[in-house]
Amino acid sequence: MRYKLKYSGQSLIKYIKSNKAQALFLIAIFLVLIIAIWFKISLSPKDPSNKAAVEFEVKKGETAQELALNLQSKGLIKNDTIFILYAKIKGLDIKIKSGRYYLSPSMTVGEILNKLIDEKNSINDVRVTIPEGSTLKDIANILKDKGLINDTAEFISYAKAQNFKDKYDFLKDFPQDATLEGFLFPDTYFLPKDRSVEFYIDVFLKQFEKIYKTELSGILEEKYPKYSIYQIVTLASIVEKEAKLESERPIIAAVFYNRLEKGMPLQSCATIEFLLDEHKEKLSFDDLKINSPYNTYKNTGLPPGPIGAPGLSSLLATISPANVDYLYFVAKGDGSHIFTKTYADHLNAQEKIESSNN
Repeated sequence: MRYKLKYSGQSLIKYIKSNKAQALFLIAIFLVLIIAIWFKISLSPKDPSNKAAVEFEVKKGETAQELALNLQSKGLIKNDTIFILYAKIKGLDIKIKSGRYYLSPSMTVGEILNKLIDEKNSINDVRVTIPEGSTLKDIANILKDKGLINDTAEFISYAKAQNFKDKYDFLKDFPQDATLEGFLFPDTYFLPKDRSVEFYIDVFLKQFEKIYKTELSGILEEKYPKYSIYQIVTLASIVEKEAKLESERPIIAAVFYNRLEKGMPLQSCATIEFLLDEHKEKLSFDDLKINSPYNTYKNTGLPPGPIGAPGLSSLLATISPANVDYLYFVAKGDGSHIFTKTYADHLNAQEKIESSNN
């Protein structure tokens, strides 16, 4: 047996030596076959059993290589190089249209490309960004500007907790007649046209519910059992308006908690601006005298409700404030603040800032 194997091996070597051209040809055919099989496998679906729709965006000016890498990172194709090569061979790399599409891991590379070259397959939703701190009025105006609603008054009127309490548990303990101010989560959305105001409000509430369940509820129950989610969002909305620097959000939240614990008024300029419905670089003494429960210069405790929609950073800062004993802060004019413990130090900080600005 050993002799036969040895002889067969020697015979093969002799054959290759005497028939080099034919042997190289056979090897080339074998390699081509292997590459062809690998190429075909790479074009097949990433996961034939996963038919879930994945939202995918082709950005304007995006190169074929960038597109292929994004498709691979999203788990939609097996090999970015094969995708590019196939697209070039078919002449489809220059026909891909920008837009947003629903793709699936169960689609072949060919099916994906055929979808990306036809604008009719793109999702015609409208991209809408709700900035942090937006009020209900702001959000209504954004939706109207995007052509999604016609009547801002209808949107604001329908944005009442009572209209959604049966759907969302976190709304059940809200005050009677509470609006949804502060609870339409600020984020970027892709929204379909020709829907009711109820539909759009529900989209924003679903996003808040997701944030609440994943980021907030556990910490709230553990650290702030005496505060409701309504009160936390109210305070976070003030932090959102007062803080300009990410690093200062937990400190500003701590200042407000310290003042609440001591029964001191919050004295937040942001709550006055909410009443004025406009931004002022400096409030007047008349502004501070406005008779309203939202005037935190005249009233102690929290205002009746949020003054805008806080972003995730302000919400997290409010449930995880800094461990400081400051009671005052004053803006320096560059987005940062000077924090102090006593009123005398606060006055000194104000004088220091005023003298530096003169």
